[in-house]
Amino acid sequence: MRCLVIGATGYVGARLVPRLLDSGHAVRCLVRDPDKLARLGRDDRVDVRIGDLGDAAAVADACSGVEAVFYLVHSMDGPAFAERDREAASGLARAARAAGVGRVVYLGGLQPSGPASAHLASRHEVGEVLVAEGPPTAVLQAGIVVGSGSASYEMIRQLASLARLGPVLPLPDRAWNRVQPIGIDDVLHHLVAALRLAPEVSRAFDIGGPDVLTYRELVTDYAEEAGLGRPLGLPVPVSLPRLTARAAEAFTPVGRYLAGPLLESMAHDLVCHGAPPDGPPPGGPTPYREAVRRALDGVGAAGRLPTDPGEPELVEEHVERVDAPVEELWAVIEGLGGDQGWHTLPGVWELRGALDRLVGGIGARRTRPERLRPGAALDWWRVEEVRPGRLLRLRAEMRLPGTARLELRAEPDGAGSRYLQRTTFRPHGLPGRAYWLAQLPARRLVFAVMARGVPAAALSRAAARRG
Repeated sequence: MRCLVIGATGYVGARLVPRLLDSGHAVRCLVRDPDKLARLGRDDRVDVRIGDLGDAAAVADACSGVEAVFYLVHSMDGPAFAERDREAASGLARAARAAGVGRVVYLGGLQPSGPASAHLASRHEVGEVLVAEGPPTAVLQAGIVVGSGSASYEMIRQLASLARLGPVLPLPDRAWNRVQPIGIDDVLHHLVAALRLAPEVSRAFDIGGPDVLTYRELVTDYAEEAGLGRPLGLPVPVSLPRLTARAAEAFTPVGRYLAGPLLESMAHDLVCHGAPPDGPPPGGPTPYREAVRRALDGVGAAGRLPTDPGEPELVEEHVERVDAPVEELWAVIEGLGGDQGWHTLPGVWELRGALDRLVGGIGARRTRPERLRPGAALDWWRVEEVRPGRLLRLRAEMRLPGTARLELRAEPDGAGSRYLQRTTFRPHGLPGRAYWLAQLPARRLVFAVMARGVPAAALSRAAARRG
């Protein structure tokens, strides 16, 4: 079957395209950013059309000659998303009908029995628009999709990471509501299975896994599967959704315009009230814990793709022009640590080392190897890479809620040189992000002083040689 996938670079779409190709279907993708599709390594296997859903001509061109359309987009990127979603769905429905498309498959959200949040109401409205104005449409309504990179799953993972801080885990009071999660592999099965529906079928179907859990259980079960123990959930009233969404943006890889609607949806029980379009997947629906294990192990569709959100590497960089030969600058870099120190505020590393020892870490450890080589210990750092005369990369061995690295470069620059100092931190969940933010003022001061101290030491060496 000739299929058009709208949303091919999103979380679900990026996994659906290879599933369709492997099933023998021909695939066309309508994308705004072809480079993003190229990063997935799929652009040479699909028919790529470039355009936006707001461009009626581009949508009509994409629909021409296809038999089925998968509609996998939501514009939760700011205010008025519901209006944009409504207009985009209506435009797609009209174009698909005019092109003679036989089937539209839309992935929406499970609906509560009572009033819905703005996010869930918009998803329901999009499904109704497609059914009313387009070709026969299968609206698949899912709750939380479990797989590495899914926005809901990433928020669960971040909340669970707080278990590293202690046995009690504060959670929004709405986390005691129920939800029926579904593994990404099952979602893909149901999407492809919708192509086998009778031509006249045009309605909504609920899809979900076998488990009905509270949001609290989603987090604590994840924590247990991830080896973090099983924390005790402590309900915390949440009455400021905008503030909560901004906190989620600060401490997770999920932006506030996406985090806000997801948090609002937690105010409802979201469980299936009907059967999927073509029965359960082979072997039965995937239990929640099994879906989590697949995500943790990076197995199949539950694994991470290059376009998925994830823990970003937090970076700070200093660049200084040095009126000294690159050899003198490298000599200073090569001599850092031990009794030589780090050319920053006096006593600061000793204080940081003492704090590390209090929590069972190695402390400052004031040691220097005879020769810098990968694997050698340099104070509280471990040498990861050395390019003599050019680069030194270190990894911190202190007890941290993440992985910290320090990269120092000496580069020729005319008669002088250039000093590049780069600190990076890959946080481990919420504790890591909280640590990065809490350390921000002190860290910037310490490394700014170092970024001036190292070049100053190189200048002194050069002056001493000339004298």
